[in-house]
Amino acid sequence: MDVAWEDFGWERLGNGIGRRRLPGWDATAALVAGEDGALLYDTGATLREGVELRRQAEALLGRRVTHIALSHPHFDHVLGTAAFAGAQVYGAVGVAALLRGGAESLCASAVRHGVPEGEAA
Repeated sequence: MDVAWEDFGWERLGNGIGRRRLPGWDATAALVAGEDGALLYDTGATLREGVELRRQAEALLGRRVTHIALSHPHFDHVLGTAAFAGAQVYGAVGVAALLRGGAESLCASAVRHGVPEGEAA
């Protein structure tokens, strides 16, 4: 089945390259397909949003996301990362430690900004 990027709200920028504005906050996800893998730039504000991005990426590319690049450690850019089990995650110095040990502060920030408490995990 052929799926158009626009069917999922993505803007196709080139062959295997697209971007999508994420709902709620000033955040954009980007997807780049390479010969040996696929990279997603930012994963959204919630696990549910990450799952939806993963589902869309797999439908668009016909394969799973293998790499994640996180722009910066704010909840609206990183809390969807858990939806991408097995993907290599890249970010600025300190992002890995924050995701491992600072998830509580990220979730608290998400709730302060309006994410329902049950979704901020």
